[in-house]
Amino acid sequence: MRVLACPPKGGRYLLVALLAFPGVAHAQWTDGARVSINAGIQQPASTTFAGTTAKTVNLETAAIDTSYSVPHSQFFDGGVLVRVKGGFGVGASVSMFTKSAAASVSGTIPHPFFFNTPRTLSGTTSPLERSETGIHAQAAYVASFRRVDVAIAGGPTFFRVSQDLVADATYTDAYPYDAVTFTGATVSKVSATKVGFNVSGDVSVKLSTHVGVGGLIRFSRATVDFPLTGTASGVSADVGGVQAGGGIRFYF
Repeated sequence: MRVLACPPKGGRYLLVALLAFPGVAHAQWTDGARVSINAGIQQPASTTFAGTTAKTVNLETAAIDTSYSVPHSQFFDGGVLVRVKGGFGVGASVSMFTKSAAASVSGTIPHPFFFNTPRTLSGTTSPLERSETGIHAQAAYVASFRRVDVAIAGGPTFFRVSQDLVADATYTDAYPYDAVTFTGATVSKVSATKVGFNVSGDVSVKLSTHVGVGGLIRFSRATVDFPLTGTASGVSADVGGVQAGGGIRFYF
């Protein structure tokens, strides 16, 4: 008599999972709600973006091109997740990060005496600040393996972003006015809002009935258009990115 038949390939994978996580077949999310507080590193969705402004100088058009960088930065996050039924729940979290980085400026300045004789301009700005706040609404599924919980979630993200942008460049020139020297930039702080999306995974370990620790990885993204005088349609930039960090969990 055969005591145990060899399961098909897919069944063997399930059997391995059952052996690796005793009780997985009866995994159940038991707490009613949880609060998460995290910190970590955010890698931006795009590390660079660019913008061009134009104005009339000496009866011709002067163009200023700016290349911006968005380096990775520390983020802070807090959220709540409430169980609705079984392993399903809904929640929201808020994440924030702020970082400053210099921008590269280049452009052409018309000659004061000769038409179609542009003078080139180049330089680097002082650090420009970028701040992002993301409100992540989520539907989630939570599986519990003894003291370990795994949560998979996703939903819309409401972004509010503030950015320092170069509106104009300042320069000096001297006779015979064949060259210009970059001296600085006129900076405008602008803001924009946009709805994007987020997906995330969270693994937490209960240290006691009401306290635990965990790790979070989240990807969110949207594209915003910053308004800026001197541009035809503003300056477009990606926001969000990959957030990886960890922190404390409270269970209720």
